[in-house]
Amino acid sequence: MKNFLLLFVIVIINLGIVFAQKVDNKKLQDVKYRRSSLHTILMESDRFPFKDTVVGAYYKAPFPDKYNNHDVGDKSFDPKQYGINGDTTSTNVPQIIETYLKQKKVANLMVAKWFNRQEDGTFDMSLIGERGSYNASEMEARVADKTARGTSSLADAGEELIGNTFVVVSKLYFLSNEGPAYAALLLSRIATNKLPGLAKTIAEKAADIVYKKAREGYSVWTTSYLYKLQWNDSISGTFYNDYWMDKNSIDPAKKEKFDNTELFNLQFIGSEKSRSLVTGSFKEQRGAEKLVEMATIRTIDNVYAKLQKKYDVFKTKTPLISGEPIMAEIGLKEGIEGGNKFEVLEQTVDKEGKTKYVNKGTIKVDGKLIWDNRYAAGQEPGTDSTKVSNKPILKATTFKGGKDFYPGMLIRQIK
Repeated sequence: MKNFLLLFVIVIINLGIVFAQKVDNKKLQDVKYRRSSLHTILMESDRFPFKDTVVGAYYKAPFPDKYNNHDVGDKSFDPKQYGINGDTTSTNVPQIIETYLKQKKVANLMVAKWFNRQEDGTFDMSLIGERGSYNASEMEARVADKTARGTSSLADAGEELIGNTFVVVSKLYFLSNEGPAYAALLLSRIATNKLPGLAKTIAEKAADIVYKKAREGYSVWTTSYLYKLQWNDSISGTFYNDYWMDKNSIDPAKKEKFDNTELFNLQFIGSEKSRSLVTGSFKEQRGAEKLVEMATIRTIDNVYAKLQKKYDVFKTKTPLISGEPIMAEIGLKEGIEGGNKFEVLEQTVDKEGKTKYVNKGTIKVDGKLIWDNRYAAGQEPGTDSTKVSNKPILKATTFKGGKDFYPGMLIRQIK
């Protein structure tokens, strides 16, 4: 009897552990955090080698998974189609982009998407409710109610969601390495002409070897320009007072007013550049296209990572998937390196219903356990995917430092 009771207790305990694990896993899967939203656009330029492959790779590139997809129109544009003249290789690129953004009223389209605008001009809070875990019906009621609590909730959505909406316009260029390599060779020869006999000969041979290696392949250059949707108390107030209407209050005058407004704008934040070197055999067409595609997508990811590191406003938050060990689904694609520091944040809500992030500590990237989540990782042409490696296959990056962290807490990189 005692043995039976003991066995019964053990079974119950094990079932409890399994149940608890299932609950924990469910909680982890249900973790929702408020991401910034992003619309990406490609500015096309003059023809260059492998242009179709490069542009095709841009369209094929996975959308940055740390952002909400807030695409509102064309994924690319040719400046000449919009009557925008100018040298796309010069410093007037930001002006060309801003002309396009204003002509297409991209800022208006982004606001319209946030409020799920319909053909009759009506709005609702369904998307904001979905992305921010708000009660959409309650928020719609508070637009008209204008109570302190309602105003606070609307302000929280504005700060957390609408105010963190971005546009990244990228310009790609694909350049043969032959030209730059030959130019470097000529400069080297000018320098070596001053050397005495044998030293000159050795230097020239060394320069020729470097040139022959450097001239192979191509380089993919990406320059990305970052814009932020302007949203503040003044803009918010005008929108809710002058443009907002739902199915119960349709007003053609308000619809026309929103269609023609210049209230909404995109603020230029800054730009970054990235370059990927493409080397290998270009004799076989499919192999060459795979090399170009991989380099293009990776250089796009790299320039996003640079923008995040340079501009705090564009930084993303990533949830921990484990507290012991400390792990998060972020890696080489985001440009992290061993020793990089991240702050650990706990999301809270204050008495007014506004979201706050409380710093709970600092962690560092374990340089030995960084996840390679780059596009087509391990699939580089010429590599043997069947080769057995002693290295563990990582699905997340491990961090060091701190304690009492749990899944769902958010991390954000600090300088």
